[in-house]
Amino acid sequence: MPLGTAALILIGSEMVDPSRRDANGPYAKDRLAGLGIPVTFLARVEDREEAIGEVMRTAMDLCDIVITSGGLGPTGDDVTREAAARLLGVGVSEDPRWMAILEERLRSRNRPLTPLGRRQALVVEGGEPLDNGAGLACGCWLRKGSKHLVLLPGVPREFQDILDNMVLPRLGPLFQDQPKVRLVSAVAAGLPEVEAEETLRPWYEKPGVDVSILPSLGVLRIGFRLTRPPVADLDAAEAEVRAALAEGLGGNLVSADGISLEDCLGRLLLERGWTLATAESCTGGLLGHKVTSVAGASRYYLGGVVAYDNGAKRSLLGVPARVLDAHGAVSEETARAMARGARARFGASCALATTGIAGPSGGSLEKPVGTVWIACGTPEGEWARRIFFPLDRASTMELSANTALFMLWRHLKEKDVP
Repeated sequence: MPLGTAALILIGSEMVDPSRRDANGPYAKDRLAGLGIPVTFLARVEDREEAIGEVMRTAMDLCDIVITSGGLGPTGDDVTREAAARLLGVGVSEDPRWMAILEERLRSRNRPLTPLGRRQALVVEGGEPLDNGAGLACGCWLRKGSKHLVLLPGVPREFQDILDNMVLPRLGPLFQDQPKVRLVSAVAAGLPEVEAEETLRPWYEKPGVDVSILPSLGVLRIGFRLTRPPVADLDAAEAEVRAALAEGLGGNLVSADGISLEDCLGRLLLERGWTLATAESCTGGLLGHKVTSVAGASRYYLGGVVAYDNGAKRSLLGVPARVLDAHGAVSEETARAMARGARARFGASCALATTGIAGPSGGSLEKPVGTVWIACGTPEGEWARRIFFPLDRASTMELSANTALFMLWRHLKEKDVP
C-alpha cells in the first residue's frame, strides 16, 4: 500500500481574504493526522473555474489525496464541480438518487425545489456521490489513476459530516500502511506564547515529534503529533508529553485533551454544584456567548446582564452611584460591584464581570484604550484583575472574555490563587 499525502483546497472568493478564519482546514488536518496522512499542500482560491482547476492540477501532481471545501452550492459562483470536470475531461450531470433525497428534504421543510436548487444534486461524471447528512449539496469522490479528488461543501457542519462519515472510513483502508500516529491536544490560558515556548522547545528536534501552537488572545492551543516510526513507543512518548506539559505549564494548563476553556470551566462548576451569572460592559455579551457555546451550559449558567450605560449598571446590577462617581465605570470598585450585583440578581454561586475601554476612542492618560477590569466572585471569595493591551476593539473584547473565563477556572481549580 502507498504512503499517502493530502492537499486541502479552500474555495470561495471570501476565503481569499487573509483575515477570514477557516474551520474546515484545521479540522481536516487533525482528522487526517489520526490516519497518519499528513497535509503537505494548502491553498485558498477564489470562485473562478480556471483558477480552481489549476490549483487542483497542482495539488494532484503533488499529493495522493486532494480534498476541496466549498463551491458545491446552488448559485452561479459555485463552480467547483465544473472545474473538476474540465480538469478530468468529463461532464457534470444530476445524480438521480441524490435528487430524490434532495426533493424529499425540501418537501419536509415546505420548500420548493427550484432550478438553481437542483444544482446541489450535480456530480462530476465518473464520480461517486457522497451523502450529506447535514445539508443539501452532495459531495463527490473522483479518481484519476492512483490519485483521489474529493469535493466537499464548505459549510463546516456539512464538510465535517461528510468527511467523518464518508471519507475517512474509506481512506483508512486505502492507506493502511501509513505510520502510526498519536495526537495530543492541549489548551493553555493566561500566558503568552513566548512563555509556553520554554516548555515546548525541547521537543522540536526530537525525531517523530511535530509540535504546533496556535495563539488566540489569551488562549493557546498546543498540538503534538507523535509518529511511529521513528518514535519507538507511542504510549511512553504520550505519557512523557503530558508530564512535560503539566510540569512546564502548571496552573496555566487548562486541558491536555483538547477540551476548550469554556467547557473545562463548565465541568468544574458542575463538579461543585455551582451556578454562574455574568455582568458585562466592554465585552458586550461575548462572555455569555462563550459560556453558552458549550452544550449543556443551561445546567450551570443562569444568565447575564449587558450593562453598557452607567444607568444600566445602577438599575440592573445595583452598582452604587457613589462608586461610579468616585472611581468611574472602568475601575476595580465598579467591576467588583458588577460581579456582586450579578450574583445577587440571579442568585448565582459565581459571577464574572468585565468593564473597560475597548476603543478606538474613549481613553485617557489615566485609563488608556485597552484598559479592562475583570472581577470574579465565588462562595469562597472575590477577586479583581486589571489587564491592559492596546489592541483593536474586537481583540480587546476577545482577550477580556478569555481572561475572565480563565480567572474563574483557575480559582475553581486551585484555591488561594493570587
